[in-house]
Amino acid sequence: MSAQRMPQLKQQRSIDTREAILSGAARVFSRVTYAEARYRDVAAESGASEGALYFHFRSKADLAKAILSAQQERMTAVLLDTEAEDGSGLEILLRVMANLGSLIADDEIVQAGIQLAGQPSSEVTAEASEPYLEWVRIARSLVARGVADQSIRVDVDVDLYAELFNTVFVGSQVLSGLEDHWTSLPRRIQRLTPALEAILAA
Repeated sequence: MSAQRMPQLKQQRSIDTREAILSGAARVFSRVTYAEARYRDVAAESGASEGALYFHFRSKADLAKAILSAQQERMTAVLLDTEAEDGSGLEILLRVMANLGSLIADDEIVQAGIQLAGQPSSEVTAEASEPYLEWVRIARSLVARGVADQSIRVDVDVDLYAELFNTVFVGSQVLSGLEDHWTSLPRRIQRLTPALEAILAA
């Protein structure tokens, strides 16, 4: 093996170890509260040593913040991809909800971020609340987009309808999380979509 490839391999191993730690931490934070989670539990779940954990994350708060950051990145990626698709404002709004629902049902990092946000600690309060605040802003912008292209009724109160949409989505997320760890979320969204469309459509 050439000397030039050694640093690349070490860097890739470091990236792989960090990803394994995040996945292990996600499973731990999905099972127990932030207060109950221990580094040794994450080490056992991820297959990494506690020394490797401390190398990548200096504290449990840093680990939780990394989970929340990864959750936001993955949800934002779905949002941006969906917004770039063809369709009216109303179609994109409903598609965003469906696509995010599928992500939440399938992605353990996103699920762990939601769990952390639901049990905030003073150590991660700002990071835990940001995805929800961002979702409020997104819902309003998508409703306004639908009003602008007249796929959503032009006489609606944008803030009120964004709140309605947000309440339906977050409420479905909370109920499915309690019922079956988000397995039913895509089905709940699919069932509610015709009712939302009937309320919003021009």
